This record gives sequence, C-alpha cells and structure tokens, in this order.
Amino acid sequence: MSVLVAVCALALCAILSAALFDSRRKRRELEQRLVVADRAAHTDPLTGLANRAGLQRALDHQRATTRPSDHIAMILLDLDGLKETNDLYGHDFGDSVLVAVAHRINEKAGHAACAARLGGDEFVVLLSGEAPHDADALATELCAAIASAEVMSEMPIRCTASAGVAVLPAHRMHQLVTAADQAMYRAKSTRAGTSRYQPLADVADRIPRNRTALVALEGGASKEAQA
Repeated sequence: MSVLVAVCALALCAILSAALFDSRRKRRELEQRLVVADRAAHTDPLTGLANRAGLQRALDHQRATTRPSDHIAMILLDLDGLKETNDLYGHDFGDSVLVAVAHRINEKAGHAACAARLGGDEFVVLLSGEAPHDADALATELCAAIASAEVMSEMPIRCTASAGVAVLPAHRMHQLVTAADQAMYRAKSTRAGTSRYQPLADVADRIPRNRTALVALEGGASKEAQA
C-alpha cells in the first residue's frame, strides 16, 4: 500500500510540476505580448520614434519626476518642402525621407528624454530636466544633420528643417508643445532655421494652420492646471 501511495504522490507531483511549468510559460508569453503591444501603442511604425502617446507618456514622467524649480526644454522640428517631394517623387520616397530624418534625430538626440514623430513631417525632441541649456545648440545640430542626410544614393535629395525651441519652468510643462510650435513657426516664416520661444514676441502670433492635433497633447494637463 505504501508503495502505491508513493507512486500516486510522485505522479501527482509530476502533474503539478507540469501544470506549474505551463502556467509560468503562459505568463511569460503574456508578458511578452504586453510588452510588444505597449511598444506598438507608443511607437511610430514608420520611423521607430515615439508617437504622440509615447511623447505624452514621456511628458507625464517628466511631470512626475521633475522638481518645480527645474526647467524643461523641447525642440519641435518641421521639415521644409516634404509635400513638394511627395508630389514629385511619390509618398514612398517621402516616407524614406522621414525615416532618414528620424535616423539623424536618433544619432544626435540619443540622450534626450524622448524623440517623437508627431505625425506628418513634424518631430519633437524632449530634453530631460538637467539638460535644457543644450536645447539651442542641439536644435542647430539637428537642422544641420537633417540637411546633410542623404535619402538614397541614386537620388541624392536633401531635406531641410525649421526648429522651434521652448524652455519653460516645470510648472508650465503643459505649454511646451504650443510654445515650441510658435517658435518653430517664426523660424519657418523668417527662414531663420531655428528660433527660441519668446513670450512677448510669440503671444501675438496667429498661426494660419490647424494646430488642434498638437494642442491636444496638452489638453488634459491644461485643464488640470486650471482646476
């Protein structure tokens, strides 16, 4: 009888071990799927940079970890003439331009808190709290790097960009995108290449473009700040 009990106990242990192993395997698979899904939800599929959701998450992280006395910097880049390139060479080539630009941004801004594509031909670089003083120099470097990017060896098209820089105190972080966008618009309209946000100069600017999608990133934080 004791032998039978021992055999049954061993069999039960084997069954439980197999069930536990299978449970752990399924949990690992689920965790991997969640990681993949999270990455897809926060990444631009064309360029591999963060998308709007990824930028928002980076902003939320900065808001939670930055001291009120710190300043946060953002660079907003808008490519010049991409529509004409799409019209002339097709959207596939235009996508190649975007990928080449994203590669240059990654090369120059790898230390940034977040590098994102907002959509279309607009890109954002968010600098961490300890590096806002680097924003103007980095914006100049990014514009130079983008201008030197060769999209295809058989079609050596060059692309240029205009950059807006905004450096704001942490409690005004919800205004970063709008401020950087206004500075970028001034850089584009004056063909200055780069421009720093200046409240007195930019407050009167009326941007003749639909910026709703950009401001949407700040909507939640703005309402929260006003509450």
